[in-house]
Amino acid sequence: MSEQPKPLAMHHRTSFIRMGLAGLLSFPSLVACPVTLATAGPHDSDSTVLYVSTQGNDPWSGGLPAPAAGRQDGPFATLTAARNAIRRLKREMKLPGPVDVLLLEGTYHLAEPLVLTAEDSGDENHPVTWAAFPGHDPVLSGGTVISDWKQSEGRIVETHLPDVKAGKWKFRQIFFRGQRQVRARWPNPDAADPLYSGWAFIEKAASTEQGLPYTYGFAADQPPRPWAHPEQAEMLVFPWYCWVNDLVPVKAADVAGKLISLTRAPPFSMPLMPGNRFRVENMREELDQPGEWCLCSDTGTLSFWPPDELQPGDVIAPVIDTLIELRGTAGAPLRNLTISGLTLSHTRTPFPENLHENFHSPTTRGAGITLEHCDGCRIERNRFLMLGGDGVRLQGVNTRNQVVGNEIAHVGGAWVVLASLDTAGNAGDTPDFENQNTLRQHSSRFPKLVRNVISDNHIHHCGYFKKNCGGVHLYAINSVDNVFSHNQIHDMSDKGMVMQDGFGRCIVEYNDMQRLGQEIADTGGIMVNRWFVLADDPELSRGSLFRFNLIRDCIGCGAYSEPRHPKGEGDRTTAQGRIWTPYYTWGIYFDNSGMENTVFGNIVVRTVLGGVALPVGNPMNNRIENNVFVGSSGNQIDLRLSGVNNRFRRNIICCSDPVARLFAANASARSSISECDHNLYFLPANQEPQIRGIGSFSDWRQLGFDQHSLIADPLFVDAENGDYRLRPESPAFTLGFQPIPVDKIGPRTRLCPRNAQ
Repeated sequence: MSEQPKPLAMHHRTSFIRMGLAGLLSFPSLVACPVTLATAGPHDSDSTVLYVSTQGNDPWSGGLPAPAAGRQDGPFATLTAARNAIRRLKREMKLPGPVDVLLLEGTYHLAEPLVLTAEDSGDENHPVTWAAFPGHDPVLSGGTVISDWKQSEGRIVETHLPDVKAGKWKFRQIFFRGQRQVRARWPNPDAADPLYSGWAFIEKAASTEQGLPYTYGFAADQPPRPWAHPEQAEMLVFPWYCWVNDLVPVKAADVAGKLISLTRAPPFSMPLMPGNRFRVENMREELDQPGEWCLCSDTGTLSFWPPDELQPGDVIAPVIDTLIELRGTAGAPLRNLTISGLTLSHTRTPFPENLHENFHSPTTRGAGITLEHCDGCRIERNRFLMLGGDGVRLQGVNTRNQVVGNEIAHVGGAWVVLASLDTAGNAGDTPDFENQNTLRQHSSRFPKLVRNVISDNHIHHCGYFKKNCGGVHLYAINSVDNVFSHNQIHDMSDKGMVMQDGFGRCIVEYNDMQRLGQEIADTGGIMVNRWFVLADDPELSRGSLFRFNLIRDCIGCGAYSEPRHPKGEGDRTTAQGRIWTPYYTWGIYFDNSGMENTVFGNIVVRTVLGGVALPVGNPMNNRIENNVFVGSSGNQIDLRLSGVNNRFRRNIICCSDPVARLFAANASARSSISECDHNLYFLPANQEPQIRGIGSFSDWRQLGFDQHSLIADPLFVDAENGDYRLRPESPAFTLGFQPIPVDKIGPRTRLCPRNAQ
């Protein structure tokens, strides 16, 4: 714990430099906005500061950071008390200026979310800020401490939880000294390969004639132990073509006969198929390693093998799935409120119980912070660690909010979600993109999100529970110039960013993304699916911009027993050939009718099927220009598209695998690609370029393409070490290629560290 702070003057406050949007190539781009502790001065004279401390007391005034002598006054103990005090002071007209609520060091266990409404708003001249006291690291926990442990066999300890036995409490994660522990599982993984080892595999569906629906034969290298109560377990499974995962309750198991019965089928009409990988979790007999635990709901018994000597307060289990709700209404939005410098952790997972009807969607609830009908609010320099759900959710209508400078790690779902509140299947069938009336009907059901900024965040290891997700996840919204910029995203179960079932323009720029799609198939670094524009709408008529992003290592993973696809859709295997990885990924992936998109100045390295793709639907009016696509194992780019008026020009395409193809295309390319020219191609050992689906490069040129393109070394500065800048003598410049501002990609270092003095 930090040294106890000295009392501050009542009117001393944290000062915030407001963020602006500067034009860049006529599109908005984020300007960094650090937070600093200002010196009290005349501009602060009307400010109010309230303090919250684990050493506090709610009946006190909250006007001191530490208890006064005699303990007659001091900080509040809870966030709710601070909120209520601000409301009371507002009603009494005693808040002439800005308000800061400063949280001191310690862990604040929330039994319910802190709910802030329009009543808790600030205004542009009198903002309200909830922040960490400078130099302190307050933690908001959605969990409760587990105690009363009794020794069981070996090093396993147990405790009894009456609310679990009564059916009032269920959780899928516990924490030991802040670290998530492993729910007892079979098979056990190899510590050297945790993602692709420790799996069993579906062999076939059993006959239902004996009244055992959802029963499957399985195979595994590790035999399971006899399970006395398989109904306590859940199966983590990647069904069908491995687009999603599910947690399905187990009904019964015949371990000796290698049969397992489930209570239901996986959702979204995605059946279990032979070859699908799975594991079984929460079996008492499989609790065989330090750090593992299981929960028996019938008896309320929590069993745990602690990785170190157990001390009081070491173990926390989550009780709520959301920590802070910023909840305005259509008639009364919540405005001008900032949350800064906090750590948010230990929440329950809403997966798989809270799903939309469409598999592309995020869950319908559960996050560190949820914003609904908010305007001009800021979520900045916080840490979102080991949450059960998403990091931040912008649900429904939200305007001009900024989520900047945060770290997000090891959360159960996506990092930041911008989504509809409607739980019905928003997407349905893909609408006819040429029918503006049909598109308008779809758009009318979606909320409008306007000029929100998601920038300079460090996002990693997302998708612990819900695997199909994005670091940034858009679903069923109308987007008006929302900006996603300068984020660092890596080690994701699925996509870096996904835009699904929506309308309007997004600006995706200067993001650094790598090691993506590690557990899901048919995915990409950036995936855009069923996203449209409305030609006659003044706010939704412009297409999206994807520029100056660096995307590396889109991996992909699949497991099913159908015949393997050709080279390029999965060329390496693990688990004795049962798991395919890398498999079925692209870099920037437009699925189902991409429209009016600009892809400019991106660098995409090491995918499977290509750095960019428009393979499905009827993409139209897309411009792919001035990009670098390097080192994919199957195709460097994927131009197997229909549609009209798509342009591919002034790109650099480099093939490093002698078996890989330069790109893939259809014989009908002449009608869907208006221009493919002034590109620079390079292959190892002077190989002749091959185009999957067409033939030789000469055959491609006979279609009228690449008449002015070159085959030559692009002369990267240091490709072996990931430097894809061009030397001054590069032949790409003779084709009109413009330098990519690599030094501006990723989070900007001029953002101040958290809780700076």
